[in-house]
Amino acid sequence: MRMTPNHISFERLAEMAEGRFTAAAGQPETAHLADCRRCADELARLERTIQLMRADTSTDAPRDVLSQTVQMFRARFPRREAASLVKRVMAALTFDSAQLAPAFGVRSGAQTAEARQLLFSAGETDVDLRLASGDSGWTISGQILGECEGGRVEIESVAGGAAAGGEGARADLNELCEFTLPPVPSGSYKLRLHINDMEVEVPELQLR
Repeated sequence: MRMTPNHISFERLAEMAEGRFTAAAGQPETAHLADCRRCADELARLERTIQLMRADTSTDAPRDVLSQTVQMFRARFPRREAASLVKRVMAALTFDSAQLAPAFGVRSGAQTAEARQLLFSAGETDVDLRLASGDSGWTISGQILGECEGGRVEIESVAGGAAAGGEGARADLNELCEFTLPPVPSGSYKLRLHINDMEVEVPELQLR
C-alpha cells in the first residue's frame, strides 16, 4: 500500500512563489510537485496572488473620506451599549454647617434665616449644597466641585417619588456646574446628579 507523502510546508511554497527558493532538478520538492496535485495547486495560487499584489497600482482613499465614511456608519449604527455604562456612586456627607456651634455672643435663633450648607464626597467629585427655607418652600442650590462637563440634577420625594405623584423637581447645570432647583415643600427627598458618565446619589435629605 502506498503511503500518503508529506506535503510541502506553506512557508516553503511561499518562498518558491516569491522566488526566494528554486526547486532544482533532483531536489525533493521538484519530485513532490510533479506527483502532488494539492501542493502544485497551492503553489500556483500563491504565485497568482503575489503577481496581483505586485501589479496593484491602486492608492489609499484620502484621510478625510475615510473619516467621513466611519462617521456615517457610526451615525447609522449607534453604540446602544454606551448608554448602560453609567457609574453610580453614593455620596457621603463630609460637612454640615448645622452641626457647628454658634459663635460666642450670637444667639442660635439669629442663624435660622441662613442657608444650611452640606458638603458631600463622591469619589473624586465633591457636591456643595445649600438648603434655604422660604415662604414657597425649600430651595436647594449647589455646585459640582471637580471635573464636570454639564449635566442635570433631580430631586424626588422618598415617600412616593416624583413618578408616583410625589414632590419632585429638576434643573440643568450651568457653565460653572451650578444649579438651583425649584422650591419644594418640607419632607424627605432623594437627590441625583447626572454628571458626565456618572450618577451621584444623595440618598436622603431632610428638609424640615
